[in-house]
Amino acid sequence: MRLCIPFQAQTDWTSVPAAELTHCGWTPETSIRAQGQLSCDGRALHVRMTAAEQPIRATLSGKLDQVCTDSCLEFFFAPQVDDDRYFNFEWNRLGALSLSFGTLRATRIRLVPKDAIKQFAFRSFQTKDGWGVEYEISLDFLRVFFPDYTFTGDAGGNFYKCGDKTEFPHFLSWAPMSSDTPDFHRRGDFGTLHFEEGSS
Repeated sequence: MRLCIPFQAQTDWTSVPAAELTHCGWTPETSIRAQGQLSCDGRALHVRMTAAEQPIRATLSGKLDQVCTDSCLEFFFAPQVDDDRYFNFEWNRLGALSLSFGTLRATRIRLVPKDAIKQFAFRSFQTKDGWGVEYEISLDFLRVFFPDYTFTGDAGGNFYKCGDKTEFPHFLSWAPMSSDTPDFHRRGDFGTLHFEEGSS
């Protein structure tokens, strides 16, 4: 799987390619559908995800809540293809965030921003058949972990949609999932994200 990330000084989501989350794992298929989009302006990676989902479960607001039990939209991002470390951004409609960084589950670091909504310029919105989120991952944030990082070449990543305690539990992804049991945290399942020229 490969997705090109356009360079846009001003993000226009109507012109940005959408990654459809067509892979369904571990539960019976539901009517829930989702997609993800990425754009870059050189200073930040902009993320937009939408879901056609009813009813929407949004109950959690704590900094350490298990957001995946609510209706949840997730983006996993590995900035460098030759480095197994990645971030997982998991949001619900209320702006509750589960964010971690690392490789293996046992050694991953849970990151707890003081104000995640402000730091990542998060907003959620309603659509005619569901909901969506928009946020940005700044270059300054990434350089705390990857000091010389630039938005160029290839990266790794995957989009996910889940809701463990929703009325219709589901697990959707953009790139295929290979685990026999529910597990989004598999670096080998990521697709390729390519930054178009001008993103640095």
